[in-house]
Amino acid sequence: MPKKNAPLELKAGILLVSEPFLDDPSFHRSVILLCEHSSSHSFGLVLNQRQEIVLDSYMDEKMMEEVPIYLGGPVDPTIMQFVHRRPDLIPEGLELGEGIFWSGDFERAIELVVAGELGFDEIKFFIGYSGWGAGQLEREVKSNAWMLHPAKADYVFDEPSTQLWRKVLFDKGGDYRVLSTYPDDPNLN
Repeated sequence: MPKKNAPLELKAGILLVSEPFLDDPSFHRSVILLCEHSSSHSFGLVLNQRQEIVLDSYMDEKMMEEVPIYLGGPVDPTIMQFVHRRPDLIPEGLELGEGIFWSGDFERAIELVVAGELGFDEIKFFIGYSGWGAGQLEREVKSNAWMLHPAKADYVFDEPSTQLWRKVLFDKGGDYRVLSTYPDDPNLN
């Protein structure tokens, strides 16, 4: 039985929460859902970078008006992926945590969205992804660029993307609650 206060480990289904002043503009105040982690690589999707574009601009063959799309990260924006909470409707997804599934039958997911049978509190689409080579993410975590937190379906699907970073830090409690209040530009404080 794991200890109640055991440190979190890097693995699929964990959230990576950027420290408040991370210099990389691709990850400023981001929350990343880690989808894969191994000794050779790590891969995840930024949950809180909603784009102004919509999915219909990527899906010419389908009528996809007003489907929100998120920037999963700076790597390969030609790749589209999704996470969902409906394995009963979308087969072949990989469970990342309780109520969070990555990928699955893409055509079925699109059909359900087009038919209005799947809401945007049940599925999120991403272009691009966040990736790390062997040992890179471990080094970044050790240098405190990322804080780890368990993923919850509520964070992924229900929390407004503009509030997600602050919400996760607040929920971590203690000193993290103070971090959640840091302004984007401390010089304006």
